[in-house]
Amino acid sequence: MHWSGDAGQEEDAIVADLIADFEADNPGTRIRRINPGDAGSFYTKLQTMMAAGSPPDVFYVGAERLPAFASMGLLAPTPESDFNLTDFYPATVNAFRFNGTRAGRGTLYGVPKDFTTLGFYINLDLFQQAGIQVPTTSWTWQEFLDAALAIGQIENCTGAEFVTWPMMVRLFLRTHNLDVVSPDFEQLRFREPAVMATLQKLRDWRHDRTAYPNALTSGKSKVASGSSVFLTGKIGMAGPFGRWVVPSYRKTNFRWDFAPLPHAKGLAPANAIATVAWSVAAASPRQAASWALVRHLTGEKSQRLAAPLGLAIPTRISIAESSAFIDPAQAPANDRAFLDQANNASVIAWPADARFEAIFQARMDQGLKTGDQTLEQAVATFEKDWSLVKNSPLAKEDWPLVNWARISLWGSLTLIALLTALAIRWWRTRPGALEWKEELWGWALLSPWLLGFIFFLALPIALSLVLSFSKWNGVSTLDHAQFVGLNNYTQLLAHDDRFLTSLRVTLYYALLAVPLGQVMALGAAMLMNSKVRGIGFFRAAWYLPSVLAGVGIAVLWRWVFDGDHGLMNAGLQPILDSPILSWANLTAPEWFGADAAWFGPPAFALMSLWAVGGPMMIYLAGLQGIPQSLHEAAELDGAGRWAKFRHVTLPMLSPVIFFNTIMAVIGSFQVFTQAFVMTGGEPGDLTRFYVLYLYNQAFEFHEMGYASAMAWLLLIIILALTVIMMRGSKRFVHYESLSS
Repeated sequence: MHWSGDAGQEEDAIVADLIADFEADNPGTRIRRINPGDAGSFYTKLQTMMAAGSPPDVFYVGAERLPAFASMGLLAPTPESDFNLTDFYPATVNAFRFNGTRAGRGTLYGVPKDFTTLGFYINLDLFQQAGIQVPTTSWTWQEFLDAALAIGQIENCTGAEFVTWPMMVRLFLRTHNLDVVSPDFEQLRFREPAVMATLQKLRDWRHDRTAYPNALTSGKSKVASGSSVFLTGKIGMAGPFGRWVVPSYRKTNFRWDFAPLPHAKGLAPANAIATVAWSVAAASPRQAASWALVRHLTGEKSQRLAAPLGLAIPTRISIAESSAFIDPAQAPANDRAFLDQANNASVIAWPADARFEAIFQARMDQGLKTGDQTLEQAVATFEKDWSLVKNSPLAKEDWPLVNWARISLWGSLTLIALLTALAIRWWRTRPGALEWKEELWGWALLSPWLLGFIFFLALPIALSLVLSFSKWNGVSTLDHAQFVGLNNYTQLLAHDDRFLTSLRVTLYYALLAVPLGQVMALGAAMLMNSKVRGIGFFRAAWYLPSVLAGVGIAVLWRWVFDGDHGLMNAGLQPILDSPILSWANLTAPEWFGADAAWFGPPAFALMSLWAVGGPMMIYLAGLQGIPQSLHEAAELDGAGRWAKFRHVTLPMLSPVIFFNTIMAVIGSFQVFTQAFVMTGGEPGDLTRFYVLYLYNQAFEFHEMGYASAMAWLLLIIILALTVIMMRGSKRFVHYESLSS
């Protein structure tokens, strides 16, 4: 069983108890529970298990992922007659139907675990301060805007945070009876006047400060665009969000509640649901037992135990309408609004190709969130990007299958030839009896590493090379891979603007991070080379940050660079407001927002200085290896401190500088964790580094062959840069043994 509990240990404990009950009721049945711990790694782990041909019997899948999983034949149809689905909200059940083209109809591929409708969380204290009546049942977007404008007049407060996530943008359009795409996903509807006018209205609310002062957050900073901004107590409303924010909001020190989603004047209220379902793998050999477990997990007892967590709404109507969910003692008081909206809600379906949603998000980020492009520009870019995906030769499904038998044969013959050549060479230069014994011991000691290299590195590298010429979703077994020749490389280099953007972002970062990091590491090493009391402590202090966990550091720096409340801007803005610079009327940049094109990569470059301890220690070793006699000789010749550094230290340290620079360049092209955690590549691909985009292709878009081609292109790029630096090093790298 594979799942990920967003409510942490509390939800995990409930699931563990439910499994224990099931095992007690079914003697001889044992369930292995796999919980990666977070939604990001959940699907990556699931995809890996499926590709290996050993998927979990039971796992949950989000409604947004269902079309892709079902179209790839990974999900077993649900035996509906075995479940009492009449007690479930119909919208939650229909969310997991798929007819091969669109969700909402056709075969059922799971039983909904829980769900949520969407709306706005409101700060009751700010509503009271502004003298606004709290909406409880139904309100219009104009009333929402009026409330936002009123709260925006309060000092240091903003009316509302309106997230422009893809689902929420389409939900906003749904409340106006509009959409960006036809129900069959064949036609784009951006250009319809009503759609453009409605999206322009949302853009103006966020960015037209003259007409709508402080109505909505500008969406300029990453941290201030999401559920966390509501926790500051300075935002009147935040959404559209579902129940997933309730556990964290219950920890606030101000009064808050939930309000239903506004609707357009003259139209009936509309809403959407977000939901996940327990599903069974099509390849599971234990279908009956798996569906029995699903029945247990979606039963009344299970949902009654999970309801008090507040994370989601039970999908069983009988439990959702009971005191298990509607608890007056806990916020939000208006739980009824969640349930009332379930009657006019349905899932917002997406095409099976996950790239549609990804491209949509990237372009709406620029058109709506940051506003650094006009709406027309953002729409035009989306249409271009999606057209390149739809019309790519890779979109065909009739490519021939990869002939693994032939590849295995030629690979084996190549390996045999290589081993034969090595054996012949060894025979010609075979050692004597004594040397043979020593050599045998050497190979024996080397064998653990050698075997690990062959099976865990060399073979995957060879496989990725083959896959770079193929089309494979990374989920089905390898015998489904199709041979596409050079089309992956052609698409990357000639038709994928997002690939070129990721390469440009990475190059920009490398040009900043590499020289800046080397200068700081060398400077720190020279300081640490001093002979003062306690120098060991300072060396350890400098080195310690480089060994700290990458994810934790990324979370820390995300807040440091927050445009609204971050430490960086808190220190930078007083400098910009100083008498020397005040004439320029400068403001601190929105590092990961509207200014991300210029300041996003520099922010990551500054963050990289946190880990200069590693190269600093190497520089320190190099400095201590320089003979003191050379410095003394330079002093006798009248050289000052700068002259000694230029003519003695730098030439003697040049091999170390060269080594650290090469390693830094290689590392700069492998940035992933920082971007994945801090920005996710947002906004608008402006912080989408090369390796992050590679990850997106492999584990979000299910284009493992395409990702493999990206990996080999990255190898070529790094190899080319390394060769250039190696050739150029002859001019400035001083090797004492070669110059004598």
